[in-house]
Amino acid sequence: MTTIETVKELQNCYIINGCISVPKNPDNSDYQKIQRWIADGSVVEKEDILAKTKLEKIAKIKSIRDQKNIEPITDQQAFLIDENGSTTSQESYFVFYTNRHQTNPASDPEVIISRAIALGTMPYFTKDNEGKKITIELTAEIAATIRQRISERNDSNYKLSNTLESEISSAESAEEVEAISNQILNQ
Repeated sequence: MTTIETVKELQNCYIINGCISVPKNPDNSDYQKIQRWIADGSVVEKEDILAKTKLEKIAKIKSIRDQKNIEPITDQQAFLIDENGSTTSQESYFVFYTNRHQTNPASDPEVIISRAIALGTMPYFTKDNEGKKITIELTAEIAATIRQRISERNDSNYKLSNTLESEISSAESAEEVEAISNQILNQ
């Protein structure tokens, strides 16, 4: 090991000079050199647990928010379209997927909504709430309602996330961070 200039203590190791990781193992010769360096009066920088906790919780909140923002809409009804392409008089709840499928650009929810609004009505291949494949008549009115609901839901999730992130940034203890971050799980 080179000359020790700085030592930062983490949970399971020391970081020497900002780049060398040394495990906390008394049998390790580098660990022993660090202990002598400390015994000679040098100061070890401690890991900022509160800052680390804040970063982890903010990342978790953003992840939860992002997951909530792509949850499908499942409580909307529309008329079914039969195998001949005709609209029936039977309505069904259907799943409107609000996230884009990675390999199918045509699955972009905003494109589907915009197309339905522009055309006035179009078939939408989806599933009912029990998972059965169905085709529904996606009207302009239904599409506009879905767009509004997605927008309101996502805005609400972002506002909550921003509020919690701000509260976490101001927190003065890890316990306070935990209490704040649990709020989004209860929404």
